[in-house]
Amino acid sequence: MDPVTIAAAIAATRTLVKSAKGIKDIAQGMDQLFSAQENHKKAEETNKPKSRNQQVVAIRAGEGDAAYDDETSLGSVAADVLEKEQIARNLKALQREIDNKWGKNTFKKIEFERSKRIAEKHKRQREKKEEAMRKAEEEKSFWVKFGLETLKGIAVIAFVAGGIYGLMMLKASH
Repeated sequence: MDPVTIAAAIAATRTLVKSAKGIKDIAQGMDQLFSAQENHKKAEETNKPKSRNQQVVAIRAGEGDAAYDDETSLGSVAADVLEKEQIARNLKALQREIDNKWGKNTFKKIEFERSKRIAEKHKRQREKKEEAMRKAEEEKSFWVKFGLETLKGIAVIAFVAGGIYGLMMLKASH
């Protein structure tokens, strides 16, 4: 997810805030914003396209076309920093608009509640996974015990059959 997507999500949510009557009216925009932020954090940036800021800094710094692919070049570093700053500024403006419309710290409460729900969701998923592993272990244990007991039964039957066969052979030889 690139910074443009995050910026677009912020802009869309800011537009929704202006016309919204309740928080539920901006829920989808907030969800897109948070998803874009999470995806941006997870994404590995490879062969990132040239941004306008990167082009301008590279030209002014006298860097060649090879600098666009180098993540340590002045143009790349400056573009990354400037994009992060722009996103932070836009996010702060969105936060201010939401807080002005629905009360102080509403945005922080939304972020906190969302992070709490995400943590609960991860906890439930982890517990579900552990339960599935426990059940699989129990089932495996059951089948191991079943096989062992079956072998014991077969051994007992073989021993009894061998004893009977032995007795019959003794009787036949007398």
